[in-house]
Amino acid sequence: MRLRLAGVLILLGAAGCAARPASPEAPLVRLVGHPAVDGYRLTLIPAAGARINARLPPELELAGGVRVRFEQTALTPDSAYFGAPPEATLERGWHHVTGTLRVGVCPAGLNVCKALAIPIDTVFAAGS
Repeated sequence: MRLRLAGVLILLGAAGCAARPASPEAPLVRLVGHPAVDGYRLTLIPAAGARINARLPPELELAGGVRVRFEQTALTPDSAYFGAPPEATLERGWHHVTGTLRVGVCPAGLNVCKALAIPIDTVFAAGS
């Protein structure tokens, strides 16, 4: 019985932490893509004063199941946040990107991160 109660409590706790869609009024992060030699260089730019959670690295889930993880070696001293915008490389052939960006962002002045699930549907300009 205790094991079942513990399982229910864990499920309820996880439901409270579920990712929520980003608010269109005040975007906390934006995705920028630039042509690069090996495809596209993707960068996540946080809103002024916002911080991107580094303990759960952001990930772009593309239609078809491809996952692109964002990384950055520059971290805050406590390793909780990226010290510079995280980046990822998207291989050639992905001019039209459709999927979901999953990222934790802490708005300016708050010590709590929001788990965002941002729908992405964008076309990158052809490059080198």
